[in-house]
Amino acid sequence: MGDRKPKSKKTSDLNESDFLGIVMPLVIKVDNKGLSDIQKILVNGFRQGLTYDEIAEKNYLNSENLRKEANKKLFPLISKALTEAMKTPIKVQKTNFITLIEHWKSIDDKGISVENSLVQSKKKIDIFTKLKNKLSRQQQAELNRIIKSYLPDNDNANFEEIIDKIINLPDDKDLLRILFRLTQDSRINSYNRSYIEQTIQELKKILNITDTDYNAWIAEIPVINPEPDNRENINNYLCIKIEESKGQVNTSPEYKFAAWFLQLNISQSQGNNYIHLPVDSSVSKDVYTQKDITNILTKIIEDCHERGGANLNIEFFTNGKLLYTNFESWEYNYFDSLTQLKRVYFVNVRSLMRLEKMYSKMPAYQHWKSRWERLTTNSIDTQTVTNSESYLCQETTLWSNLCASTQEDLEQLFRKSLKYGIPLAVGSRCHAQEAIHRTEINTLLQNIQINQLSTRVQEVRRQSPDNLEDEPEHLGHHLLCFLEDPNRMPPFHYLTSQHLG
Repeated sequence: MGDRKPKSKKTSDLNESDFLGIVMPLVIKVDNKGLSDIQKILVNGFRQGLTYDEIAEKNYLNSENLRKEANKKLFPLISKALTEAMKTPIKVQKTNFITLIEHWKSIDDKGISVENSLVQSKKKIDIFTKLKNKLSRQQQAELNRIIKSYLPDNDNANFEEIIDKIINLPDDKDLLRILFRLTQDSRINSYNRSYIEQTIQELKKILNITDTDYNAWIAEIPVINPEPDNRENINNYLCIKIEESKGQVNTSPEYKFAAWFLQLNISQSQGNNYIHLPVDSSVSKDVYTQKDITNILTKIIEDCHERGGANLNIEFFTNGKLLYTNFESWEYNYFDSLTQLKRVYFVNVRSLMRLEKMYSKMPAYQHWKSRWERLTTNSIDTQTVTNSESYLCQETTLWSNLCASTQEDLEQLFRKSLKYGIPLAVGSRCHAQEAIHRTEINTLLQNIQINQLSTRVQEVRRQSPDNLEDEPEHLGHHLLCFLEDPNRMPPFHYLTSQHLG
């Protein structure tokens, strides 16, 4: 085994005199004898982040006797003093000694009452609880990893423990600095960034912090270097294949299911990485029901999130009639609002047909590639888009608006888009709102570049209410995105019907 990485020592910025000047008045309130000489040595040693052995060696004492003195006398004494001062139960240990003493100093320095301090603490907890409730488990895991990169000695802390540490920082300046760093961190997506910015504003209000003070604090933050593992040339994909199972008779629909994680290096300086993901589920069989699939998706997505971070794209591959259903929205029916895929990731639909070898021999294949090239160099034009076949077959047509008044019309539009090699189709599966949603989609896409599409689509999906029952006709609930880059294709043998994984 390799050498264990030593933990960095937590020390206090206060000198010996100032630190003891905080502890002594606290202790005298519960024991007029104050601290003994041995206890003063311990307090000073803890202030410097020393171990018992180091304190003993420095002062020619026995480390085991020092440990007993701390655990049996000093810590209970300080615990009692802080409990009475803070009017809440406090348990002092070596690991939290400096934090608790400095926290008490911050309250004393501000000249606020303990009661007001407790009220502020409760309000801070409420604000962070609201933030936590807005985040999915994947978002919490990603934030936890990033925050831990700012705070030493917290490698094993979970999200709740990290939030507790932030709330209990002795100086509110440090708390707000951490949150500000998050808003500037390139690893944070725009959705989470807006939540954090809202949290900052709420904290400034309850803590009575002016914009002038806040701006002065964040101006003191040194320039933050990007994280060492460079991901700027990396795109991460979760490829999910769902096919209807053949041979089912008079039973509920069942499906074949497989998933792969793709780490695509767009710089081509390194190879791409394909990882087949085992279906880890309470069921083990060759076919799955709709509910089975929605349940196992959570674990698979968490796995990919850990591998790829926040920049994860989810792509569903399917064909036939399933392509025309809302299969990529199944999770709306079973998962709560905090785990809805489309609120966290860019979810896209792709056709298995375009992976077939015979498709590459069809004229549509060349049309598809040439249209894609033009789509990447031109902004999207929504002025001339129609559902007519004469429009779809034109070489200048780069996308289609899949809004239709019936399911049959939607299927026809989908088939024609594939037939003529259309690389982008955006539409709605709410047929009752065809006219309204068609206009909204045209407005959404007008004159944007293709690299802006995922952000625009996610914004609309996130604007929809948490549950489908609330405002059921909102475009965000029904928005379909069918985006296919012919140059970004998984290997044929991974996803074709002969290889189900």
